[in-house]
Amino acid sequence: MSAMTFSSLQRPFRRALRGLLVTIVGALLVIMIVQIVLRYGFSASLLWAEEVCRYLLIWLAFLAVPLAFERGEVASLTFLSVRMARVPALVLASVTALLSLILCLLLVYYGWRFADMAGRATIPAIRFILEDLFGANAPEAPGTFWVYVALPVGMGLLALRLIGDLVLCLRAISSGDTLGDILMRTETELAE
Repeated sequence: MSAMTFSSLQRPFRRALRGLLVTIVGALLVIMIVQIVLRYGFSASLLWAEEVCRYLLIWLAFLAVPLAFERGEVASLTFLSVRMARVPALVLASVTALLSLILCLLLVYYGWRFADMAGRATIPAIRFILEDLFGANAPEAPGTFWVYVALPVGMGLLALRLIGDLVLCLRAISSGDTLGDILMRTETELAE
């Protein structure tokens, strides 16, 4: 049996997250097409479509952050570390990952507190859907907590990625790998 590696743990996570993001984009596409057809074809409208799409876009943005980060699509200052000697570059990358991790954990903590504090109101769009489906016997609609919690969830997923990057950088210091070796491995994993 082969040992668990960082990449073997990342692969299923990455696939599941991509699948979830594709599902969200598909739902957005279907809802907006139906909304456009109803509005311009039948002079009717779904009361809840725009609000649901807004919430789906919020979740899409925060869930996509870890994938954007690993693809290098998030602003970073690598121009300095790629010009440094091996050990200083790895130390700088480790410090950067650690500081980013601290920021993510603060956003998780305060984001969760905010979601818990401000997320008590019901989501009007979901309430409309439930009332249309169940009438007077409609169950209670979920609260805006489920919208606000997208921030701590997204930052928590990014924090997990940063922990992995930090471990890779610290291991590379003792193993003799360079920052370039780590970056090349990451690019190879993304291509798989």
